[in-house]
Amino acid sequence: MSSDDIDIDDFDNTDPELDKFESTDDSLAKFEKIFAKKRKVLDDGFDRNKVENQVLDKTTMFTLYEMINAKIISYVNGIVKAGKESVLFWAVAPDGTDVALKVYLVSTVSFKKRAMYIVGDPRFTRLKSGTRNMVYLWAKKEYRNLRQCAKHNIPVPRTIHVSKNVLAMEFVGKNGVPAPTLHETEITESDYTQAIDIMTKLYRDARLVHGDFSEYNVLKTDSGLVLFDLGSAVDIHHPNALNFLERDIKNMTYFFAKRGLTVKNPADVLSEITS
Repeated sequence: MSSDDIDIDDFDNTDPELDKFESTDDSLAKFEKIFAKKRKVLDDGFDRNKVENQVLDKTTMFTLYEMINAKIISYVNGIVKAGKESVLFWAVAPDGTDVALKVYLVSTVSFKKRAMYIVGDPRFTRLKSGTRNMVYLWAKKEYRNLRQCAKHNIPVPRTIHVSKNVLAMEFVGKNGVPAPTLHETEITESDYTQAIDIMTKLYRDARLVHGDFSEYNVLKTDSGLVLFDLGSAVDIHHPNALNFLERDIKNMTYFFAKRGLTVKNPADVLSEITS
C-alpha cells in the first residue's frame, strides 16, 4: 500500500489521544495557542463565535494542536469562509507562509448526500457507517484527489497535510484574502479554454471527474485558473462518472454562455474529452 492509499478500516469513532487531551485542565491554554492573539480576520458576515463553537469540537482542537506540535502550522488567524460542510481557516506556517486549513464539519448532516461520490468508486471499499467516518474519509479523499491532480500538472492547491477532519493546503491568495472565483470576476475566452482544458486533463491524465465543477470552484489567479473543492471527484470507472462529467460540462457551458461567450455544444465537448 502506497502512502496515498486509504485503508477504510483505519476510520473509527474512537480517539485514544483525545481522552488524554480532555483530561487535562489546560484546554483553554491550548486553544489560545492555536489562535493568534491578535487575529487578522475578514468581515465575511459570519458570526465567528457561533461558527468556531460548531467547528472546533475537542477532536478538531486536538488535531490542530498536534499540527502545531508537528510544526505544520504555527497558529490560526481566523475564518476565511464558512459553508454547510466545511470551514476554511487562514493559518500561518513556521516559515511565515500562509496555509489554508479546511475543516470538515463533523456535525453536518449533508455528508449523507455525498455517499454517491464514494460508493462505486473502485478506490474505496469496506466503507464504515457513521457521519464521523464519512467526514474523515472525505478529507482524505480530497487530499488524495489533489495529489493525483498535482502529479499530472493540473492546477490545484498544493497539499500539505491531512489528519482526521482537517486538510492543510496551499493558500491561494494573499494576506488571508483568497483569490477570486470565476463567479466573482470578469471572464474571457481564455478562461473558457482553460476550464475545458482542466476538465480534459482531469479525465485523461488524472483519471478523475470533478463532479461539482462550477464557477464557484475555480479560482482566477494571475497565472491562470486553479481548481479546488475536489472532495467530490471520482475515478473515471465510477458508475456515474460520465453522468457527472456531462453535468460538469453543462454547468460550465451555461455559465460562460450566460456571460456572453461563444461556447461549444456540450455534447461535442463531452465527445472530445472522452475520445
